[in-house]
Amino acid sequence: MNNKLKNNLTIILKGFIIGSSMSVPGVSGGTMAILLGIYDRLISSISNFLKDFKGNLLFLIKFCVGAAAGIGSLAFLIKWLLEKFPIPVSFFFLGAVIGGIPALYKKTKESSFKVSSVIYFLVGLVLVISIGFIPIGNFNISSGSGFVHYFMILVAGIIIALALVLPGISTSHMLLILGMYDSTLLAITNFDITYIGVLGISTVIGIFLITKPIEWTLNNFPHQTYCMIIGFVLGSTSEIFKDKIIPALPVEANMSWWISSALISIVTFVLGYYAINSLSHFSND
Repeated sequence: MNNKLKNNLTIILKGFIIGSSMSVPGVSGGTMAILLGIYDRLISSISNFLKDFKGNLLFLIKFCVGAAAGIGSLAFLIKWLLEKFPIPVSFFFLGAVIGGIPALYKKTKESSFKVSSVIYFLVGLVLVISIGFIPIGNFNISSGSGFVHYFMILVAGIIIALALVLPGISTSHMLLILGMYDSTLLAITNFDITYIGVLGISTVIGIFLITKPIEWTLNNFPHQTYCMIIGFVLGSTSEIFKDKIIPALPVEANMSWWISSALISIVTFVLGYYAINSLSHFSND
């Protein structure tokens, strides 16, 4: 297999994995892009889109084809697996998140322990965990009608762009906080072109607005930024525990259930760890 074909297939595969995993609570698209070593390339392609129009367009098309395939196929399988086997599947994704940490740590270019590194890490950790505790139902941006209704959807799209681009922030959780999760699913199933169009356009605008400062930060402060990103990524695991693992624990269970569940979860955690750890070696950055 020649290098060009291998590179194209790798981009599509990573897009596929990112798209399929976005339905998992606590696993954001940004997190998976970071863990798979394609985040910097994505940010650069969007931020400098016009500087290499053809090259960036082809890269984004390949990535989006993979992501769309992942959303349209494996996302439904993952959701079904999470409903039927929430604990072992959740531990698989926990292992995947932890498995990408060594690659992230290398990006900090840290040679020795620094107190400042811990501070940046804690800031990222606390920020993402705090977002997870924002009460759901306090906002309802999708309600109403007319100009104000669609203007609020426009604002929501920019907020959703933040969740898509920043690692550790779950897009599905942000939709729930904004009171848009059910209405967005309904708009998709009913082919509400106006709703989907306004939300989609505003999200794209938000992504282009956000990527430039992120790229600048990554280029000028890589050590501090990646320390915070590690905090983001580890902080995102709290949502997996809160929304999937803890609710799935039975009130009454015998010792054999605990032992078998623990053993299976350990196996799936290790599988997730080595799966992402292996994939992170094929970096496109």
